[in-house]
Amino acid sequence: MLHVFGVIGKVLGTFLLVMLITGIILACFAMAYIKQVILPQAHLDANFDMNLTSTIYYMDSSTGQYVEHLSLHGSENRELVTYDQIPQNLINATIAIEDERFLTHNGVDWKRTLNGVLLMFTGKDIQGGSTITQQLIKNVTQYDDVTVKRKILEIFTALDFDATYSKEQIMEWYLNYIYLGDGCSGVATAAKNYFGKEVSELSLAECASLISITNNPTLYGPNSSIRITNEKTGEVTTGRERNKERQELVLWKMKELNMISEQEYQEAVAEELVFTRSEDESKPTTIYNWYDEQVITDVINDLMEEKGYSQTLAENTVLSGGLKIYACVDTRIQSIVESVYYDQNSLKLPSKKGQDIQSSIVIIDPQGNVVGLAGALGSKDANRVLNMASGTVRQPGSSIKPLSVYAPAIELGLITPASVYADEPVRVLNGKNWPLNNPQTYRGDITVETALEVSSNPVAVRILEEMGAETSFNFVEENFHIDLEDYYLSNGEVKNDYGSSQLALGGLTHGVSVMDMAAAYSVFPRDGTYLEPRTYSKVTREVNGVEEVLLDNTNTEGEVILSTRTTYYMNEMLKNVVTSGTGTAARISGMTVAGKTGSTTANNDRWFVGYTPYYTAAVWVGYKTPERIYANNNPAAVMWQKVMSQVHEGLANKDFTEASGLTTVQICKDSGLRATDACRSDPRGDRVMQVSVFPEDAPAENCGSHVLVEVCTESPIVDADGNAVSGLYHLAGEFCPREANEAQGITQGTVTSIGVLTGNTGDSQYTKAYLESQGSCTVHTSETKPEDPTEYDPSTFRLEDQSTWPTQEQWPGFNPEDPSTYPTVSTEPSPPPTTEPTDTPEPVITPSPTPPPEETPSEEPYIPAGG
Repeated sequence: MLHVFGVIGKVLGTFLLVMLITGIILACFAMAYIKQVILPQAHLDANFDMNLTSTIYYMDSSTGQYVEHLSLHGSENRELVTYDQIPQNLINATIAIEDERFLTHNGVDWKRTLNGVLLMFTGKDIQGGSTITQQLIKNVTQYDDVTVKRKILEIFTALDFDATYSKEQIMEWYLNYIYLGDGCSGVATAAKNYFGKEVSELSLAECASLISITNNPTLYGPNSSIRITNEKTGEVTTGRERNKERQELVLWKMKELNMISEQEYQEAVAEELVFTRSEDESKPTTIYNWYDEQVITDVINDLMEEKGYSQTLAENTVLSGGLKIYACVDTRIQSIVESVYYDQNSLKLPSKKGQDIQSSIVIIDPQGNVVGLAGALGSKDANRVLNMASGTVRQPGSSIKPLSVYAPAIELGLITPASVYADEPVRVLNGKNWPLNNPQTYRGDITVETALEVSSNPVAVRILEEMGAETSFNFVEENFHIDLEDYYLSNGEVKNDYGSSQLALGGLTHGVSVMDMAAAYSVFPRDGTYLEPRTYSKVTREVNGVEEVLLDNTNTEGEVILSTRTTYYMNEMLKNVVTSGTGTAARISGMTVAGKTGSTTANNDRWFVGYTPYYTAAVWVGYKTPERIYANNNPAAVMWQKVMSQVHEGLANKDFTEASGLTTVQICKDSGLRATDACRSDPRGDRVMQVSVFPEDAPAENCGSHVLVEVCTESPIVDADGNAVSGLYHLAGEFCPREANEAQGITQGTVTSIGVLTGNTGDSQYTKAYLESQGSCTVHTSETKPEDPTEYDPSTFRLEDQSTWPTQEQWPGFNPEDPSTYPTVSTEPSPPPTTEPTDTPEPVITPSPTPPPEETPSEEPYIPAGG
């Protein structure tokens, strides 16, 4: 028997020895594996990036302080909070339900870990046992494979992490990182989403409700739409009911761990949870307004341009980089823009093909801030859609003229507002006069001021060609910062923007954006300084607790591109466009407005770019797919007025900057030179205008266009229908009486027709050549014999009644100041008749004048009878 036991003992000993040796060998292998494989991967630095919500701020005009306006986020909506901003109740609730020994273990709860190992040996999944530290590590490393290696690596990483960082740091990171459903990452975002509060303001009951979500956001989220039916009872529970059940479990656990008292527990259980949305209310989709979307686009583009970011990196940084973006929006103005532009009924002009009319607007203040904009007309139902204020270009038509023709020509000293050019065809193209005006009339010689006011196409072309297309091209690109096309190959044809049609008439190869037009025109009220339009002033982000500037857009010095001389002239002329020219629809009662209209040849695009001393705004109107616009007036000017009249409510009227040292001079409208008497006696009326110019621009020469000619006012010139042409008479002939003659100032006729005229040619008949072609007076064709004066009856004379006085022909020598010359009737009796004739006639007695007394001659003028 002893032998048997001895054998058994040897076997057992051998087995145990083998097991021991095997265990030692395995332990050695395990130690080697841990040392060589696990430990090198076990260290984790806490410099992991969390996807953070970026925030747009705007300045509150009433306080001058920046306030939070909008939160931006990509796939994760997260705001960071520090440990001291987190309520102790929320920290305790997290420990109670997630890891009750968190404050005492070293990163691994061995009791729960061994339980997990036992589950492994029973053939079940490795689960449970994860501490808050392990969950944080799992979340930030994004490893979710459930393997022995993964579990071992997680344990050793947790041990290392806990030894490296404090419990407060680990808890802060965990609560900022966890997902809490409804698109919320971190407790700060979730607190605002579910309760509409800052996380620091949460009550005990709300803290327990919030942390209850972490177990399974799909099931325990208060806004979960999932309904679960109990198979035994048939009871159906909602997400809000399940959240309440788990909240009470958390509170009970907190009471059990002596984190709260019985009274606190009872009060928290009884507290009604008030959520921001009703149970069946879906979470509203955030639709950015046009301005916010422009800010996002601008920051992305600037990160790519200034920092060299890729498109993807720039977008991720803006949406999930925790940026603080300080916007330049004026919320009052933006709300006005939206009230007009979100309403499709603000402009009803359906196209022939059934398209709704479209429009966009950009408003800029004197500091270069874009204070309001809209990228389309009608409701905005989606994000990152086509923005027709900045994302498209359209042909500007005549609205380009101040930028490409008039401003550069004045700046270069080629013209002044008083310069005169011919509003007549420049040349004949394809058998037709070019360019046409709209309407198709020509006005003859007109001043530059008038040409801009009526939007003369020929004058713009003449000035451009005198200046040179290349000069204009470079000026627009380099000074107004509008991109033009210098080479574009389309269907084998080379196109560019160096021609008169492009630069003088606005038919650009591609076009220009509303944003660029607003920025360019804002130079005029800013006295010649160009500022790049900006939607944000700066972008910052927090790095190691310090807010650093990522993008700085605060430069407001700008670039001086025009002299004050040029801007003064442009402001004065563009004011006339609104008061009496093509832009009258944009007038604002009690406010100084200047601007320019624009329309393209096919009338597919309509523009009005206008400004006041307060703001500049550009408006485009057209169809998304270009079609002809049929409207009685300029719809762009109408939309401009609808918005800007509200923007300027309550603002005092003021003018643009006044120029100093101006001189006033009278010039002739037809020559631009100093006016003469001939200019004042033009048959069309006084052709003299008074202008205020800088001394160097005052003309030195007198008008040579007008000459005085004698006409007979009794011989009017008639047209083909026999109607008298206003103010025109035949030239005076040799037989015309002096009293019918009149000296008129007639132009020499500097405008010469170059081809087939289209429509009315303006005042071309009011020229010397035209009058000469009509010949001399047709009324007085021969000498007339003077008529004998009517015999005067002296008995009718009454000194007090001038109408009874005789003319000098009727009573020679009559002088109302000399009684001796008054007409008298003879008082001598007539001799008696004789019966016999005599050869000697009786003498006739006539009154002889009495010599006047000698006295000082009267200073009163001589007044003839009947005068």
